[in-house]
Amino acid sequence: MLARFVFATALCATLCATLCATATAQLPLAWQPPQNPSTHPKVVLGKILFWDEQLSSDDSIACGTCHLPEFGGSDGRYALGLHPGPDGVYATADDIHGSPGLSRQANNGDFTPDTIFRLGRQVTRRVAPTNLGAAHHSEMFWDGRAGSQFKDPETGLVLIPFGGALESQAVGPILSAVEMGVEGRTWQDVRQKLQCAVPLRLARNLTPDIQAALQQSPNYPTLFQAAFGTPVINAARIGFALAAYQRTLNPDDTPWDRFMRGTGTLTPNQQAGWFLFLGQGRCVACHWDPLFADNQYHNLGLRPSPEDAGRGSITQSIADKGAFKTPSLRNAGLRPRLFHNGQSVPLSDPRQLTDPLSVLNVYFDGGGVDRSALDPFLLPLGQLGVTRGDLQLINDFVTTALTDQRAARRMPPFDHPDLRSMVVAPPRVFGQGLQGTFEPFLVDTVPAYPGNTDFKLGLAAGSDGDLAVLAYGFQSIEPSFVAFGLPWNVQVQDALLFVLRARPGEPGHATWHLPIPKAPALLMPFYFQLFAFDAQAPGGIASSRGLELYFR
Repeated sequence: MLARFVFATALCATLCATLCATATAQLPLAWQPPQNPSTHPKVVLGKILFWDEQLSSDDSIACGTCHLPEFGGSDGRYALGLHPGPDGVYATADDIHGSPGLSRQANNGDFTPDTIFRLGRQVTRRVAPTNLGAAHHSEMFWDGRAGSQFKDPETGLVLIPFGGALESQAVGPILSAVEMGVEGRTWQDVRQKLQCAVPLRLARNLTPDIQAALQQSPNYPTLFQAAFGTPVINAARIGFALAAYQRTLNPDDTPWDRFMRGTGTLTPNQQAGWFLFLGQGRCVACHWDPLFADNQYHNLGLRPSPEDAGRGSITQSIADKGAFKTPSLRNAGLRPRLFHNGQSVPLSDPRQLTDPLSVLNVYFDGGGVDRSALDPFLLPLGQLGVTRGDLQLINDFVTTALTDQRAARRMPPFDHPDLRSMVVAPPRVFGQGLQGTFEPFLVDTVPAYPGNTDFKLGLAAGSDGDLAVLAYGFQSIEPSFVAFGLPWNVQVQDALLFVLRARPGEPGHATWHLPIPKAPALLMPFYFQLFAFDAQAPGGIASSRGLELYFR
């Protein structure tokens, strides 16, 4: 039986290699469902929505925050996006490199502790998949839960019976309490915000097409009018516009594309890597050109499947347990983390050859730590005659020959504005703190800009019923000055008193809502420090480090 299985698998790989070797077409244009035909006004509206941080509840996250072309359509903030995994403990084997989202907020906007991240930024349970070339996939997300049929999120009516996976995916993160929304956010909340928002108010360096659109249509109702014929803003139209924009993000100008259409060449190393990719390396078994993906789901055994059932959580099929969608390898060389849990270092990292969690070593060894239900296509390359030198050639082909430099250089259609979070430094934390139950801190994730009427600071200290004092002034004390047993980081001008509230097992917390007027006089630093009565602190008072905040 084993011999027949190996022979059948080898024959399948050979046939696939033969077919792909004769391919002459580059990546085609994205197919458009007839219910959502592409127009320039609709594409530009989608581009504006995609890069507008105001689409989130607290103005801190845009769709583009987690999907930057220069990072291969994925998230470049992997160093900040560590999830402790199912065991809830950091620095263990099940840690996940996800995407930082919002600090958890109740529907009224108050910060509220999350069971895992407390009052810190929440992190998604999976790596942000690339959205470059995503229109060629029949289902979206690592588990395919965004299907081909697109239903109106507000009415449940089927708007696109087939080919609407991009629309289905686009509307998901906007209401997510982890990614872009407060708890219980509704489409009415989104609609009301967009009706009053100045498009891309927080962004910098708007692209020419966006500038031209905003000159003609300076607000969202007129942008929707231009795109759809009426100024109505609703969830379906938001999904239509976001999908129309993302269908333009087609990474079809790689060295491989130019080679296949006879307008360019591959280097000797790239050609050798391509030959191995098709043949002995068996990569083509799951990464079919021209997309270099197969729209299927495979179990690589990266982690025990009970930690994340993947496709199995959608289909409830045992055969799909632990299986995840094959990602396109186009622009994989730009992505900072690889695999659904981000366990692999970048393809350009020398640790690809030494880290057992890396892409190259997982394929060389024939799977990850759980090999109880491996995909039958996954055979250990190291036992099939593939050398580590061969792996390097395959890696060179994927990293260089499949990268569209327009994405890497932010050239059209991958050009985009600078997000506020990309160009404005976060508030500076400085000085010393004093721990009690834990060290107090301020939640400063909401952007502080003049005119932000929804600005707020979160206070975290002590426990339920404790009193906290938020001191503020216009000068810092650096280094910290110790008096009465407390470190002082701020020359205090005034202070506010808060009562901290918490459910059992939570840290004490409060939220200071501070509408910021649109006034030039505010373009100066403000300094804050939190003190809290805490029976666990020396002297009964704990203090935070200093926080320097500019309203800009």
